[in-house]
Amino acid sequence: MRQSHKFLATLDNSFYSRYLQQMLVMVGVLLFFMFSRQALANPFATPDNFDAASCPIGHKKYTIANTASTAPSLSSWVNGERSRTFIFNESSGNKTFTINFPLLIDANNRDGTVPFYGSNNGVSSNAINLVHNSTQVQTDHTLDVSINRPVSKVGYKIQDLDSTTVRVRVGGIFFPRYEDRAPYIEQVDVSANNGRLTFNSIFHNINPQRNIVTAKEGENCSTGQCTIDATWGYQIANKALNLAHSNEKRETSGVHATGYSDFYFCLAPPKIIVNKLLDGSRVDGDDQFRIELRRTDNNDFVEAFTTTGSNDVVTDNTTTVTTLTEGVNYTVSEQIINGNLLDYQTTYTCSNATTGTDVVFSSGEMPVNADGTRRTFAINNVSYGDEITCNVTNTPSQYTFSGIVFNDNGGLSGSPKNDLTNSFINTYKYFNGVFDNGESGIDGSALNNLKVKLTDCNSTDITGTTHQNVSDTGSYSFTVPASAVAGKSQICLIQEEPDPWSYSVDTTPNRLEVPINNSVYLYEDNNFGEVIAEQTALVLKKYQYVHQCDTNLNYNNILDKDSPLNGFSINAPRQDEKVDPGQCIAYKIEAYNHGHITLTDIRITDILQKTPVESVFHLPNSSGIAASLRTTKDLNSGLVNIGDNGVIITEPFKLTNTATTTIPSKATLYFNTKYGN
Repeated sequence: MRQSHKFLATLDNSFYSRYLQQMLVMVGVLLFFMFSRQALANPFATPDNFDAASCPIGHKKYTIANTASTAPSLSSWVNGERSRTFIFNESSGNKTFTINFPLLIDANNRDGTVPFYGSNNGVSSNAINLVHNSTQVQTDHTLDVSINRPVSKVGYKIQDLDSTTVRVRVGGIFFPRYEDRAPYIEQVDVSANNGRLTFNSIFHNINPQRNIVTAKEGENCSTGQCTIDATWGYQIANKALNLAHSNEKRETSGVHATGYSDFYFCLAPPKIIVNKLLDGSRVDGDDQFRIELRRTDNNDFVEAFTTTGSNDVVTDNTTTVTTLTEGVNYTVSEQIINGNLLDYQTTYTCSNATTGTDVVFSSGEMPVNADGTRRTFAINNVSYGDEITCNVTNTPSQYTFSGIVFNDNGGLSGSPKNDLTNSFINTYKYFNGVFDNGESGIDGSALNNLKVKLTDCNSTDITGTTHQNVSDTGSYSFTVPASAVAGKSQICLIQEEPDPWSYSVDTTPNRLEVPINNSVYLYEDNNFGEVIAEQTALVLKKYQYVHQCDTNLNYNNILDKDSPLNGFSINAPRQDEKVDPGQCIAYKIEAYNHGHITLTDIRITDILQKTPVESVFHLPNSSGIAASLRTTKDLNSGLVNIGDNGVIITEPFKLTNTATTTIPSKATLYFNTKYGN
């Protein structure tokens, strides 16, 4: 209510302002339906309760006191400020309530700088007051409130929503004529966010949706006579709830005022939804998943479900919206029905629609208990307003072991011992144990019994696998459920070569040991390298030198010659170069590594001639690599003696890999024989 002033009035035909107000109402109705649909789509939304100033049963109420108290109070409002945040400090996280006036025009500051806190004479008591000059039909201020939590209810009181009329002179000089004119008809509109209003039928009219209240023309009230309530139901966190205050009629100048007080909001108890998802298809078609929610302190059952469906379809896979208790800790667990828990990699992600709370959860791999029957994670410190969604996702944790049997010739043809251009030495892809670009798989379909098997490294095949034929591109692949590998620190892939087998030289072992790492399920590039005998990296060259049994012969001083009678030669004696019994033949064997992996456990064997003329060992003793020669009868003892005949074999030696140079790694062996008597 404002004191009436006597003055001459100027009539105002505000068609444009009226049209603008109608458009705002239409937009408000549209937003009403939009946000109603949004609220219905939110599973955490509580049923709207528009009973004034009360909270739903079991919900927690927060009030901004009208006067000074230990709680946040409107009395802290500073005159003229347009926005203020009120903070409720709690151990479960601070709750904030923000009052904001984004639009404020035609302010009248005669009684205080607008907006101001206090009791305005004849208008309000302990409220935030807005006073306006009534200049035209228009929205003269808007009020937004927002809370940093999802709320089940928000409300406040609107004081002194009314109208008045004043007597004004409208014509006549000698005989003045007076009529009643309205300087203002106040209206509030909360339709933008599906708010609701109460009204006093003596002073107000209300629309059918009960979200727009308009003062009755000329009905003026005093403090407390026409106070009404604005209320909103469930809202997401930080949503600005809008009220528009307008002057709906202006026939003469005037001043109107209103006040806002008794602000409050309600928080629902903490809530949770747990969903079960499957990324891929079930390992076994009838696997099902049971999710349980329990209290941590006493293991009391809260909620559970068991999925249905088959293959990659999961149905009955969510909890209802479950109400929790503030301050209580909870566990979410999963079990596998009809299957094996270890056949799935299980991850979980949790989110809270409410920010700034102290609820504790994490995301990642869902831990398995000691006996491997259950996976569990914790949710701690839940509080009012929490809206928690957790997704538990299972991915079939099948192990895959794959590779290729390939020709490790670097894409070259020919033989290293016959290729004097060093192309094998300079091609690093050649004989390096790696499947490189330019190399190809060996066609297993053209070869009988070229297979690979998957074992536990103790000669036992992995359960559910058979020896697998290598494909026409040389590839193979084993896919097994995690339960088949459970408890194993490694598995072995073993190549089974056919007989006969043209690729008789290995550049990798035929047994590959594969360590099993936690949470790693894909093991690729378990490749087997092969070359044909003509392309082996080990190249042997044998030289001979015919001499008169010089027991003091120095092998290193003998030069390479074309004729074996003149020095070490790879040539046989010519027909005119006779080797007589009783002469000696010294031999030099050079071993080269033309490849790019180190060759180990090399043994050179040679057969001394028995007939028609017998050859035996002779002084000087053998020298060079692995010079201690042994008979094939016993590789661990029994050195070959001077004067013996037979098959001899060197001690094992190695040749390091050849770098990309023109000089291959080389080792040399010398030994001497006597040719007959």
